[in-house]
Amino acid sequence: METAIEKKWAGEMEQLAASPGIWVLKNFLSFSECDHLIQLAEEKLQPSTVVDPETGEYIQVKERSSSLTFLTLRHDPIVTGIEERIAGLTRLPVENGEAIQILRYRIGEEYKPHFDYFDPEHPGGRKALEKGGQRVATVLMYLSEVEEGGETTFPTVGIDVKPERGNGVLFYSVYSNAQPNPDSLHGSIPVIRGEKWVSTKWLRQREYI
Repeated sequence: METAIEKKWAGEMEQLAASPGIWVLKNFLSFSECDHLIQLAEEKLQPSTVVDPETGEYIQVKERSSSLTFLTLRHDPIVTGIEERIAGLTRLPVENGEAIQILRYRIGEEYKPHFDYFDPEHPGGRKALEKGGQRVATVLMYLSEVEEGGETTFPTVGIDVKPERGNGVLFYSVYSNAQPNPDSLHGSIPVIRGEKWVSTKWLRQREYI
C-alpha cells in the first residue's frame, strides 16, 4: 500500500499533565499510515513481552496479555517518515529511538500499570541502560478505534486517554535530570468491545545500540 510520506507534523498538542509531562497529539498519523503499520504487523504478531528486571532479557508475563511485533529502524520510507516526525517532536535524534513496536489488544487483553524507565537498582535495569541510557520519552500512536475500553491510564495522576485512530500520546518517564519519575506509572485498560491497535516508540538518552 502506498501513502504520502510526511516527516513533519504541525497538529494540535493538548497538555494533560505537567508531572509527568503528558500530551495528546491530534492527528499525529494519517489513516493510511495507521493501515500501513497494521498491515506490517498482522502476519508477524507474537505474545507480548517485557524486560526482566533481573536479567534484562525479554520475557512473557501475565500482566501484559497483548500481541506485538517490532519493526527495524527505518523499516521503510513510511516508517522512516514517522520516526523523523517523532524526532522533530521530541528533539531526540532518530538514532535514540528503539524500534517501533506494533501491538494488538483483543477483548479482555490489557497491560497492567507499569513504568517504561529502567530501575538501576536491578541488574536487568542496569543491563538495559547500557544500550543507550534511560528511556526518557514514550510516544503512543493509536492505529484503530476501540468500541469500548482500551484507554491508556495514568493512575497516579488520575488521567485516562481514550484511543482515537490517528491520535498519539507523548509522555516523559523521567525528570529533567533524567531521574525516574514515579508519576509516569501507566497502563492499558482491558478492551471491552472491539480491538485495539497501537504503536509504541521509546526514546533513549543516547543512541540506542
